[in-house]
Amino acid sequence: MKRITLSLVLALLFSLCFAINASAAEYTATVDGVKNTNIATNTSYKAKTDLKAGSKIEIISEQNIASLYIVWYKVPGNWTVNDTKTIDTGFLHEYVELETPTKSFTITSNDAAGICFIKAFAEGETIPDDIQRWNAPQEKTDVMVFSAHADDESLFLGGAIVDIIANHPDANVQLVYMTNHIATECFREHERLDALWTLGIRNYPIVGEAPDAYSMDSLEAGLKVTDYDKVLASFLDLIVNMKPQVVITQDFKGEYGHGQHMVMAKAVAEAVEKCAADGTHDVAKTYIHLYKDSGAMELDLRQPLDAYGGMTALDVAKEAYKKHVSQQWCWFYVSDDYKYSCDEFGLYRTTVGADTGKDMLENIKTYKVQDEEEAARLAEEAARQAELDAQEPASKDTRRPTTGLSSTQIIILSSITGVFVLILFLVIAKKKNKKTKYVPKHSAKDRGQTIVKK
Repeated sequence: MKRITLSLVLALLFSLCFAINASAAEYTATVDGVKNTNIATNTSYKAKTDLKAGSKIEIISEQNIASLYIVWYKVPGNWTVNDTKTIDTGFLHEYVELETPTKSFTITSNDAAGICFIKAFAEGETIPDDIQRWNAPQEKTDVMVFSAHADDESLFLGGAIVDIIANHPDANVQLVYMTNHIATECFREHERLDALWTLGIRNYPIVGEAPDAYSMDSLEAGLKVTDYDKVLASFLDLIVNMKPQVVITQDFKGEYGHGQHMVMAKAVAEAVEKCAADGTHDVAKTYIHLYKDSGAMELDLRQPLDAYGGMTALDVAKEAYKKHVSQQWCWFYVSDDYKYSCDEFGLYRTTVGADTGKDMLENIKTYKVQDEEEAARLAEEAARQAELDAQEPASKDTRRPTTGLSSTQIIILSSITGVFVLILFLVIAKKKNKKTKYVPKHSAKDRGQTIVKK
């Protein structure tokens, strides 16, 4: 938490902030049968309507509604639309397409919750770019970015994030935050989502359990307000399970000296090294902001990017930081030419060699590329095997004529023939024995026997 010096300015900002465009389709809403105008007209991240477990929101419009955008104040464990579609993503900002466009539908909160507002979109209407349609965190990620607080991702890491997304559109990028702001400044949870969407992130962020706490000038100060062992354990779990190829985090010295930044950088480095040592996952490249001991790199953040409509990575990072409306009173700013420049990183650890350029994914194949190459390899092997299988019958024809029978039929026929031959042999042997017998030649006193043939 940064030091507040201009409380009056902050208060004025609060009175003007936390708003997005009004709902495109007009509607009326009731909560448990009582008319509610806030849900339909409010656009503030600070206002809310409380919901009890089982509360029903009914929405009625003169137009067919095809989709809606819900901004929760507190997300229920799960909720349903028309009692048929259950949603349990836990997203604070949720875009939902209705199964069938309709003029009326209900939303049921199965747990106690709070809601800021709902935007509705009519059938056939173009969905604005600022409506967030989040993906769940992916099973594997190419780049895992660790940010201490909401706003650090834009101030210090935003340029790198945009540079990667623009130049490696197939790379999967996942943001991880060490702290949350739920207890004291819950509106910042919304600001972080708005900033990430502006940066081009589409995977919903993973937000840690550590509360934001003011701690300055030393690692020790940060450790006093942060459960280091818990943070480290969570980072280890993420690295093992999501297997990032590239890890990026903040300055070991905490940029401007923030103790929680230092705690996070220490925990990220230790987690990377532990996972490599125990063989659970070896991160190929680890970058630290402002690190100068090895592999120093200055990213080029001033090139126009087609993926961002000609804006530069620096421009995009600046726009993202503006989404942190509550933090605009601070003296921090996004820049590539001052002491906390967002273009300066050091390659703290690598298993794929040193960088020769300004690309954080140099010497890295994204998981998508790896999967495509593996699929191509398997397809090639299958094609070769099919060709061999097609040639095999022809080669067998040159050795012996075909019987027209399957291998199973041949085995059965051979077995029957064998049994028949055995029975025939036994019958012949029995008949032969009947032609010979023993008879006495002399009286019973004689012991000798003579074979007499009839």
